[in-house]
Amino acid sequence: MIHGIYIKSRPKNKWHLVSIAISAEAASFEVNVWKKQAKLDGNDLAEVAIQIFDSAFYIPEFMTEIKQQAPSFN
Repeated sequence: MIHGIYIKSRPKNKWHLVSIAISAEAASFEVNVWKKQAKLDGNDLAEVAIQIFDSAFYIPEFMTEIKQQAPSFN
């Protein structure tokens, strides 16, 4: 499975793809990195989320809604 890491800079904005990861551990690390970077840039309202996909070919660059999925660690 492929994990897409998305960021939303304002509450009403769309989710924007910023990174992808092939493991749940790497995705969790990326989320923390992007949250920290957003706060350093002065954006305390930024949200970061993970969306899981079956294939890298179907990862959209923008999304209006993220389904809440917890990455599974094997």
